[in-house]
Amino acid sequence: MRSFQSIVLIIPVLLLIDLYTYKGLMGLIKSRSQKFRISASVIYLATSLTVISVFIGLYLAFQKSPEDTARYQRLIWFNAMFVALFVFKLVYIFFEGLEDIKNGLRKLTRKQNYKEPPPPLESMVSRREFIRKTGIMVAAFPFLGVLHGVGWGRFRFTVHHSEIKFPNLPEAFHGLRIVQLSDAHLGGFYGNEEKLEEVVTIINDIKPDLLLFTGDMVNNFSSEMTGWTSLFSRMKAPLGKFAILGNHDYGDYSKWPSEEAKKANFDSIIRQEEEMGFKMLRNENVVIERNNEQIYLSGVENWGLPPFKQYGDLGKAMTGIPEDAFVVLLSHNPDHWVKQVHEKTKIPLTLSGHTHGFQFGLEIGNFKISPVQLMYKYWAGLYKSDNQYLYVNRGLGFLAFPGRVGIWPEITLIEMKRG
Repeated sequence: MRSFQSIVLIIPVLLLIDLYTYKGLMGLIKSRSQKFRISASVIYLATSLTVISVFIGLYLAFQKSPEDTARYQRLIWFNAMFVALFVFKLVYIFFEGLEDIKNGLRKLTRKQNYKEPPPPLESMVSRREFIRKTGIMVAAFPFLGVLHGVGWGRFRFTVHHSEIKFPNLPEAFHGLRIVQLSDAHLGGFYGNEEKLEEVVTIINDIKPDLLLFTGDMVNNFSSEMTGWTSLFSRMKAPLGKFAILGNHDYGDYSKWPSEEAKKANFDSIIRQEEEMGFKMLRNENVVIERNNEQIYLSGVENWGLPPFKQYGDLGKAMTGIPEDAFVVLLSHNPDHWVKQVHEKTKIPLTLSGHTHGFQFGLEIGNFKISPVQLMYKYWAGLYKSDNQYLYVNRGLGFLAFPGRVGIWPEITLIEMKRG
């Protein structure tokens, strides 16, 4: 029912964007023959309606059988084409809309000042044509960017290296190398096994002391992990491999025939992560020892602001940890750090994921921007407030849209220093 309501709400928006784009593009060919204009109109409208109809059909079919990997693959690949066209149209109508607003204001001003002669029709037509052609050229860049993100960007695994100094870090852990992975969403890597082989090679070449996974191994189903266990088990870290759960790991986004079926799916995810060599931290902590000194690794279950559920229990996860101990906290959603960790605890370092950096944005050096900033203040990279740090991993995989545009899949390397 909710899926149908979403479709009903989104169809008018898609049609309006299509019709407004159609208005502009047809304006560019109005000097052509009537036969050409009719043919172009039929092709454009038929293509647009077909794309919308097929996308809706694939989406509703997937909703009926979300565990069907083949249906999911068809949906996300068609979604890639849909997003590419949508981004092109959205950028183009920005130019078309600005010109319409400007012309509307000009007409309104002329009515108030009737003595002012209107501009020559030829100059208005020439300007409109220039704006429309500019809109097409500008819109082509994000369109091509989306195509690049689908073809290559989603596999552009990038190591982000941060060196962080802590005054209270035990001397034995000076130089500790932590690799963090997050948001693998393994269902999206179906048919691309060799790509994750590259991830294994990168991680083992880094030679981390600790390997930490901060949630969302799957989209929904334990079957997505089939075939990946041996590959993930080849990732090595002498001080251990540890993982927590993300919001997608609980199976909350699918309908289940029974609670028993949902629990069986959940238990299978836990079991397979353990077979990969990860110790699951479910509102608990472990001691990491090195040269007779200790730090603590604490992991909470998923905790997010509504509509995300709050399975995490920080108090339970910190049970037994001495007050002056050095703690690294694993918490999938960075909102948890904002609401329960920052300034409310003395935890010096928290590792999160969840945002994916929206899989779309721009990063140049220390400058980064993404639409996800409208939802999350802390969304990618390292943040510091007072003596507390938060690192938000950009995610290894992808969800829904099978691509990465400007925000590449991440392998995080954190070197901890005393100082």
